[in-house]
Amino acid sequence: MSELNNSNLLRAIAKLIEKPEIKALEMSLVTTLRGLITADSIVFYELRSLKNPATQEMAMYLLPVLPEDDDSGEDPAPLLLSELAGFDACMGCLEMTVVPITTLSSIPGMRFIHPVIGVKGARVDAREITGFIAVEYAEEIPRDQELITILLGFYRNYVSLLQDNQHDHLTGLLNRKSFDNHMMKIILSLGDTNKRKADKVNYCLAVLDIDHFKKVNDTYGHLLGDEVLLHFAQCMNSTFREYDFLFRVGGEEFVVVLKNVAKDLASSIFERFKVIVENHYFPQVGKITASIGLTEITANDLPVTIIDRADQALYFAKNNGRNQVCSYESLLAENKLAHKTAANDIELF
Repeated sequence: MSELNNSNLLRAIAKLIEKPEIKALEMSLVTTLRGLITADSIVFYELRSLKNPATQEMAMYLLPVLPEDDDSGEDPAPLLLSELAGFDACMGCLEMTVVPITTLSSIPGMRFIHPVIGVKGARVDAREITGFIAVEYAEEIPRDQELITILLGFYRNYVSLLQDNQHDHLTGLLNRKSFDNHMMKIILSLGDTNKRKADKVNYCLAVLDIDHFKKVNDTYGHLLGDEVLLHFAQCMNSTFREYDFLFRVGGEEFVVVLKNVAKDLASSIFERFKVIVENHYFPQVGKITASIGLTEITANDLPVTIIDRADQALYFAKNNGRNQVCSYESLLAENKLAHKTAANDIELF
């Protein structure tokens, strides 16, 4: 590689790590590769286990990561891994796989599939594929593949640092620091001057609290209490979508942000989650329930006011029997809550 190319590569790496957020890093990786190599197509795919609507069984899907300049406001459709040539083989051998294709320009070409290995939750597993980089050419350029492999190694090491910084070490969910960052980004996106994008996106936030968790700790000890938190997080991961944001913000308190879900549907989703928790067996403890308060997020909100509304709904649920889902907007409409002014003193969590 020439001195000029080395200089370009260093500048590309510096650009790659400008945004210390994993989703942004995935998008930036694709943008960086597009600036360094010539290809018909470069796509980053996240690997996810989802329920197949046709069979109602779990299957492996690929979720394309949208480029940084995408303004559609829509989530990409998941693609069934088994229906795309080469990905199964790459997953099996954990090495770059090459398959013949017809390119976007309708001429014969090659697809180079690079595995993204070992970044999931709050840990790094050297034998686990979590995604793919697929690069399509009308003709092979071998040096490009070496460059992609080098950048993927850098990407993996950098993401492992981000994971440790942004995720709760016990549950693997996003932590409080990540929550603060995500909330500001969500609010700013809702106020985006790009009306076409902003009109298509909406969010609902819920605060989830494990009922009588102090009693669990006092009765069974903190070790079993941690086990309850871990199982609760597993229930969250199995219930909510890959596009939703799941946080542990402290102790037995969790936050979920649902994307592109209407308020009424959000209530139904959290009712379903409540039942899942109620029916889940928690080792040695047995039955656990949760109280949930939810609210809508608007472009005029501040993080503190959003959390305060959800907390008011949560406290209403806990003070009126627990093990229930309450919506702030519904409680307000039913005159079960009084509207609080901005002058009120608010305590978070």
